[in-house]
Amino acid sequence: MTHFLDRLPFDWDVPAARELRELLASCYDEPAEVKAMAREAGVVVSRVLWQQSVHGVWHDLITVARNQNKLRPLLALVEEGPDVAVAERLRELTGEHPVVESPQPATPPDTWADCTGPGSPERQLFPVSTFQDVAFLRRGTELATAVCRLLLVDSRGGRFHGTAFRIGLDLLLTNHHVLHAPTGARVERIEAWFGYEQDLDGRQLEHVTVVCDPASVVGDADNDWAVVRAAGPLPVEAATVSLTERPTVKVDDRVYIIQHPYGGVKKLAARHNIVRHVDDRIVQYWTDTEKGSSGSPVFDEQWRLIALHRRETPAGPLSGPPEYRNEGVRIQRVAAGLAGAGVRFDGDTLA
Repeated sequence: MTHFLDRLPFDWDVPAARELRELLASCYDEPAEVKAMAREAGVVVSRVLWQQSVHGVWHDLITVARNQNKLRPLLALVEEGPDVAVAERLRELTGEHPVVESPQPATPPDTWADCTGPGSPERQLFPVSTFQDVAFLRRGTELATAVCRLLLVDSRGGRFHGTAFRIGLDLLLTNHHVLHAPTGARVERIEAWFGYEQDLDGRQLEHVTVVCDPASVVGDADNDWAVVRAAGPLPVEAATVSLTERPTVKVDDRVYIIQHPYGGVKKLAARHNIVRHVDDRIVQYWTDTEKGSSGSPVFDEQWRLIALHRRETPAGPLSGPPEYRNEGVRIQRVAAGLAGAGVRFDGDTLA
């Protein structure tokens, strides 16, 4: 079968193609830099519409570069660049078996939890103080060690990525859809990458790979949670996120998500992070996530776990402009599901 990079015209229906665009747009967002790189690869840049969003630029550039048989030279320049983490992720996406996000369950087109619209008079954001104690940073850094990147390989050679976090001695929590291959094929290998990060200079840090036991997976598709046990010891520095607290959350609260977007190095989403809807099942928020963020922990301002992130909700009221939100399952639902499945927890330790 022809590799998706070599198909003509370029096939945007391939998940790896879309993740490639999102990865490049997230890492190279200056049009001048992108244009210079394209010229160096031999692309006739006049064919690209440069006066648009960075995602639109990369969409056009990838399409044009393939039409001119310059896509592989362009990607080679990216891979040879100074960002080692981007180069590694690029090799994953462009290999024989691309590592892509575990697909989310289909969302009915009318799924929408209503709330007051954006810009409404009830939301007075700017008069509210944004000061945080320095301890906020310290605690966030501690809990970030619990978060890991997942890599799954199924019996058909499919490779998928997602996010998970430690909730017990050897137990990791993520989404049900992350741990179950969308093809229905058996998941044969699960790896958890701890410490998959980079420093302030963009240098990738050494990470620890822990193999997990696919036979240990327990979960619930309806509430989209699943746990898997590590087959070996987890890193001693990896924190354990508590599920025993029951914090309240309400509209206009701020929430923070530690995640592995695009399957890349660990990131913290902490801007325009407003809760837009809460009920006894889900929390919806504006905090940024991307492909690969499924299975991430959602924290409140005291770094208490409030939800398990699972997807975006790309729908809105038909009477007005759509409002895009991200969505997580209330942690109370997950904890109840764990108890119902016989996964016991006592304090911060699950057995």
